[in-house]
Amino acid sequence: MDVTDRAATNRAETNRAETARDLFDLTGRVAIVTGGCSGLGQAMAGGLASYGARVVLAGRTASKCQEAAAELRAQGTQVLVVPTDVSQPEQVQELVARTLDEWGRLDILVNNAAVGGSGVPALEMTPEQWRRVLAIDLDGAFYCCQAAGRAMAQAGQGAIINITSLSGLLGFANEVAYAAAKGGLNMLTRALAVEWAPHGIRVNAIAPTWFYTPMSKRTLDDPAKLSEKLKSIPLGRVGQGDDIVGAAVFLASDASRYVTGHILTVDGGKFALLGEW
Repeated sequence: MDVTDRAATNRAETNRAETARDLFDLTGRVAIVTGGCSGLGQAMAGGLASYGARVVLAGRTASKCQEAAAELRAQGTQVLVVPTDVSQPEQVQELVARTLDEWGRLDILVNNAAVGGSGVPALEMTPEQWRRVLAIDLDGAFYCCQAAGRAMAQAGQGAIINITSLSGLLGFANEVAYAAAKGGLNMLTRALAVEWAPHGIRVNAIAPTWFYTPMSKRTLDDPAKLSEKLKSIPLGRVGQGDDIVGAAVFLASDASRYVTGHILTVDGGKFALLGEW
């Protein structure tokens, strides 16, 4: 191969690489991330921002959201903070309205807001304990999908990412409310993917296993409990925030433009070990 041929080959390879990177480019797009002020939500918000998205942080604690927003702004990201309790539909509607008023569009919704399972056996669970989990983890996710979906349908495009859990795919003791909510969210994902495909809206889900977050800290800081969890994770470690970013960027971007109704496990191989489709 002569110098001219090598130069042409190098240019072709460079062009292919640039085209591939363009598939993940989120420049100009607007993303709402619920529960985006800490843990996995904060990690995903930062990941979307690093690929060019403007980010709306929605969470129940305004001070935490402002702290998370300050970190993103220090990196050059445009950020809007809208304190939101997703279990309240009127607050969800205000979240979407504020987003549209500020930036005139809504391209991505990451439904991450959630509360963990109560750890209470089903025979002992109170109606209040049951309703608290379902109200945030399932009802809240639906309210957000519905409000965002209306805006996306008008625009003729959008990407929704619901954060579910392996608890919605596998059975675990003392997690009945959480499992019911996340299992419901999995089916909500699939049903909306079918219903909203004609509007150009893709709806997918990410199902993580144990990640080190403020919500899981108490469990994973216990060496005995951590050791027990690791027995069922083939990769031999729990997830860190950065481990979920790639999945979120993929599902939010044009790289997944032909993917909808899919539940992507991000779990170090746990589902492959314990479950089957």
